[in-house]
Amino acid sequence: MNRNFTLAEIDRSTIEEENKDRDLKRLGFVRLIAINAVGCVFNLYEYAKQNSSPLKSTVGTIESAVATFVGPVYEKFKSASGDLLAFLDEMVLICVVVQMTNFLLLLWIG
Repeated sequence: MNRNFTLAEIDRSTIEEENKDRDLKRLGFVRLIAINAVGCVFNLYEYAKQNSSPLKSTVGTIESAVATFVGPVYEKFKSASGDLLAFLDEMVLICVVVQMTNFLLLLWIG
């Protein structure tokens, strides 16, 4: 499916809906920070676009060109970030368990 996206379509609610089925136990704050950062950047972009009165046609042309390129890339990799974050969440658990095991072994031996 070839679909062009605008920044208005890739917003905070879209990201929240795509990631609501993934429950991160240790890195959930990273997702919240990313969602808030996307929202802030989106609001800043919309503000700049509305206040660029002499350049509105140029901004619209550039936005269309960027959306044509970014849309397919976004479609291809939109689930990769959530999968990567879920993988890193599990890796944090493994690292914590290994470190706790080493610590307990040092206490028991020493």
